[in-house]
Amino acid sequence: MRTLSTQVRLRRLIRSFEEAVNRLLSDPHEREMAGSVVARLVELAAEVRESWRRENAAGQLPRSLDRYVRGSLRTIDLAIAGVQQAGADLELLRSDFEEAALPLEIFMRGLDAEPALQRSA
Repeated sequence: MRTLSTQVRLRRLIRSFEEAVNRLLSDPHEREMAGSVVARLVELAAEVRESWRRENAAGQLPRSLDRYVRGSLRTIDLAIAGVQQAGADLELLRSDFEEAALPLEIFMRGLDAEPALQRSA
């Protein structure tokens, strides 16, 4: 299965989320701009989801693995949405985001390596 497009978009989202949270933590006045930051992150997350939909349609993962991806994407969406809430704990949201996004990125890399692993077995 090829997931390169999804991986590229996911890495962009991870980098953008990290930059956004750092900026919001470093400058309290930036919290007023959280809505526009979240709008951009939501857009990036939608690109990841759409890319995954296209790539999974071509390769069709087993339902349990697809469910893992969808659950991770849902957690990512919730962490992003939490950023704009007044009084949100940005460090907790960063942790939730990373716990979903970073393993998902590694999982995607493994999906690309799967055919090579099958040939060597």
